Amino acid sequence: MAISSMTQAAAGRRRRWFSARARLITLFCILVLPALALRLFTAVWPIIATIDWSFRRVDAMGAGNYVGFANYSRFLGDQVMTASFSFTFWYVIASTILQICLGLLVSLLLNAAFKGRAIARSINLIPWAVPLIVAAMGFRWLLDDQYGLINDLLIRVGLPPVHWLIQADTARLGVIAANVWRNTPFIAMIFLAGLQGIPQDLYEAAQLDGAGPVQLFRYVTLPLVLPLVITMSMFFAIWQLASFDLIYGMTQGGPGFATSVLAWQIYKQAFQAFNFGYASAISVVLLLVIALFGAFGYMLFRTRQV
Repeated sequence: MAISSMTQAAAGRRRRWFSARARLITLFCILVLPALALRLFTAVWPIIATIDWSFRRVDAMGAGNYVGFANYSRFLGDQVMTASFSFTFWYVIASTILQICLGLLVSLLLNAAFKGRAIARSINLIPWAVPLIVAAMGFRWLLDDQYGLINDLLIRVGLPPVHWLIQADTARLGVIAANVWRNTPFIAMIFLAGLQGIPQDLYEAAQLDGAGPVQLFRYVTLPLVLPLVITMSMFFAIWQLASFDLIYGMTQGGPGFATSVLAWQIYKQAFQAFNFGYASAISVVLLLVIALFGAFGYMLFRTRQV
């Protein structure tokens, strides 16, 4: 009888355990499945459809025949796409490096003790608060070769005007400068938050050991803020790979295709030429580039133990 009672008790406990587990699984499905279905519908399915369209001839009339790798072959043989791919790479790398370096410098200045620091921090955020398309239009006016403010200042000091947005090299520099001007304040505020989280005891101990400002930055500030630097670098690099609104408002890829990026070419092929199959192939290439950047960032995180 005792053994039978113990067996029945154990069976009852197992039934209660399975019942509780079933309730947890049911609750999990009720809470998570709607969000998961939404993500599948808004993220996974468009990616699958884009990959499928990249192997087809798709235009304004609808999906056409399967063409294999014809769209990708066209991409590899297209001089405009090659130039756009090259400028996209250098645009993202140069912008990210300048934004991180200047953002760190500005954050160090804003973290220092001086009168009016609160006002300076507020003013710092003004460029980031400006919509990107508005910033693009503003820089296009500033760099106008006839009526721009910068050329007007050059003429006033006796220097010849520069055709900023007409020459390829100066147009590229102008686009990068506008991008850096717009995003640096936000990065500076993120770094400022990281700097304020560093204990002052570390600085005091280093100063007692004879460390100067350079040593304090190298051996205290930089190692502790490095995880944030890596995180923001990868975030903005990936973000800027798919950004085209600055190019759209400022140069529209010109002069010629000197400032064209892949995201701008996707827009042109899809919504101006209505060549959705080719635009899908470019989108897949851009997706692979973003994935490579993400993989590099993940490896960097593991290497630096962020």
